[in-house]
Amino acid sequence: SNHATPQKSRRRSCVMAGAPGQASKIFGLVATGTMAAGFYWFAKPRFEAMLQPPPKPLKRLYLEEDFSASSSFSGLRPGWVFKLDHRGLGYYRDVPPE
Repeated sequence: SNHATPQKSRRRSCVMAGAPGQASKIFGLVATGTMAAGFYWFAKPRFEAMLQPPPKPLKRLYLEEDFSASSSFSGLRPGWVFKLDHRGLGYYRDVPPE
């Protein structure tokens, strides 16, 4: 009779160490889903930002006299370029690069 008791407890421990129960499977699925959501909301935007090329540095800072504000293109002006730059939309004096 002493010999039968250890076998029963040994069997119980084997059953408990067997395949994962339903609760363990559900917990694993919830943890996996939480990690996926965390990646989607937090890591993905940062990862995509790393893949973008860095912003172009300003090639030139224009003085006030080198800029003429204009809300739309109103024709060619010799020596001027129409564009959007750091002073806003308008005509900028076209200076050849140094």
